[in-house]
Amino acid sequence: MLNMTDSLLLIPQEQLTLANAHESAELQRYRRLALSFLPKAPQVSRLMASLGLQCEQRLGTLRRIAARLELEACVGAPPMDTPSFELTHRHFFVVDDCMAGQLLDQAIFAAVESKRFFAWLLETNATPELHQAFIDFVTEKEAESRVLLEFREHQWAPVALRHA
Repeated sequence: MLNMTDSLLLIPQEQLTLANAHESAELQRYRRLALSFLPKAPQVSRLMASLGLQCEQRLGTLRRIAARLELEACVGAPPMDTPSFELTHRHFFVVDDCMAGQLLDQAIFAAVESKRFFAWLLETNATPELHQAFIDFVTEKEAESRVLLEFREHQWAPVALRHA
């Protein structure tokens, strides 16, 4: 018997729209994290900003592919009047090591989920122009998860313990 996911293939418009929306949200999340960590942990802020730059590069890749496929509308920029941060989330700065650890744990979880999302897009891909990009995105998201996890285990935890 054929499984539903075995036969699921998304058209390029769907894949571009989903990938663009996802990576745009990831970019905003990393920007929020960079700002949140800035006063307490500038090194973490720089890491989050760097991961945000990688999101921008992936968005650029999606825009270039969309242009080649003449599907630019699928990756159009959000209107300028929309807020860059969700209104339902109150902005806050990291105030202590416990909060920092929790945010880092959430960032690791989100990075793992993001890798899974792009792996799913790769599995449902039927567009040759998107194939290599999605392979690259999965690889990059795996590296992103690993960097965050290693930072949490080897750099942040010892700092937090020294301050205890």
